[in-house]
Amino acid sequence: MPTLVIFVALAIILTLVLAVIVLMPWLRVDKSAQNNQLIVLNIEVFKERLEELKADYNLGGMSEAEFKTQKTELERQLLLASDDKNSLILDDNLDTDLAHNGHSSSAIAKAQREQRFTRSAKARLTILICVPILMIMAYFLSGDRTAVTNLWQAQDKVGQVADDLLTGKIDAPPEWATEDSIGLMGAIQTNVHHHAYDPMRWMRLADILMAFEANDQALEAQSRAYRLSPEDEEVAVAYAQTKFFTSGGMLDSSSREALQNVLRKNPEHQGAQMLMAMGEARSGNYEQAQAWVERLRQGIAARDGDHSEALNSLNELSRNIAQQQQAALQAQTSGAKSTTDSAASAQSVAVTVTLNKSLDSMVAPSDILFVTVQEATGGAPLAVKRVPATQLSSAVSGFNIELNDNDAMMPTHTLSKAMAEGKSLVVKARISKSGQAMTASGDLEATDLPLEYQGVAGDLKVALEINKQVP
Repeated sequence: MPTLVIFVALAIILTLVLAVIVLMPWLRVDKSAQNNQLIVLNIEVFKERLEELKADYNLGGMSEAEFKTQKTELERQLLLASDDKNSLILDDNLDTDLAHNGHSSSAIAKAQREQRFTRSAKARLTILICVPILMIMAYFLSGDRTAVTNLWQAQDKVGQVADDLLTGKIDAPPEWATEDSIGLMGAIQTNVHHHAYDPMRWMRLADILMAFEANDQALEAQSRAYRLSPEDEEVAVAYAQTKFFTSGGMLDSSSREALQNVLRKNPEHQGAQMLMAMGEARSGNYEQAQAWVERLRQGIAARDGDHSEALNSLNELSRNIAQQQQAALQAQTSGAKSTTDSAASAQSVAVTVTLNKSLDSMVAPSDILFVTVQEATGGAPLAVKRVPATQLSSAVSGFNIELNDNDAMMPTHTLSKAMAEGKSLVVKARISKSGQAMTASGDLEATDLPLEYQGVAGDLKVALEINKQVP
């Protein structure tokens, strides 16, 4: 049965139940009001009967003693009406004593019937029908429910596909399910939240989000998976890797702790060792980085088979770390600026970044400037540098920074290699308000600049102006 039909049916049932519970006490027949009405009628009947007695007495139809006796009896019956508990007794007595006064008895009976019908039938029927209808109308008319109904329809249509994707039963959705990609994504996210304590569903959600380049959401999904299952090596390493790349190639406290926990349980975990090597190199801990590279080399060499390609990558990483260490030592000796890499590799890009004057007041001391070169199609940066944004705001004629292979996040994913392969590259500059490498609302950024390097001899020079804010 469609979810919308189930929802409406349950809403109507719940509304009726609540209406009965809340309104029934108010709609219950008011005994005191009914008794008060009977008392008023009894008084009128008393007055009429008293007038008849007086007329009979004046015409000599009864003696004074009989007149007083019947008058006293009428007054006694009237006094009984003041007691609610005896109102029915009075009603029965009046019907008996005043049987000859048919219009009075019929008036009382008619008033009782009208009262009961008005309070118990018309009012209850009207309210019990109108209240649910008004509540349903208020729900659908007070706001746009299109998104909710679309989600329910998507769950009915592709809910099973979403579950199969998240449980690993299928690797890709069928073609018909991808026709409504927004609905499929909504069904996937809803499924994950319905199984919020399953870390693998969060991990598969992160993989799907990464495919859509929703890196912030993917990192949050992996973070949830890691909190749910910190002892799972696959989850911990995947979380640390994503955190590493989204933080500009830096290991923060959480990603470092995740890797250290993995290595305590499995000292030979090569993925964790590689991340530790690159992270230590980016942090300037070159000796520790080389030690991790050596451990990796020994572990790979000890395995059976041909691993020459992996060993060559490790040799390239080791050379890059050595160049970074040499550049740092030379910079300390010569007093050169930290932004100038004296041991630059074969290919480098000199970037001049300026800040539009209208944005000066929006730069805070804690903001971070990211300058990156990456493929136009996206992916991890080929080179990235992270410096305090105050250096840009204090620069008079622009802030100069140089990017080369030493600024690569991965040893096999470098600027020189991408240029040698003729890939389309772009240069980016952004001031991050959060200090994270991922773009967020409120950040200040420049328009991406395509890097024209074909046929250019020597180093490249480009200029970027940060002139807009991310909405």
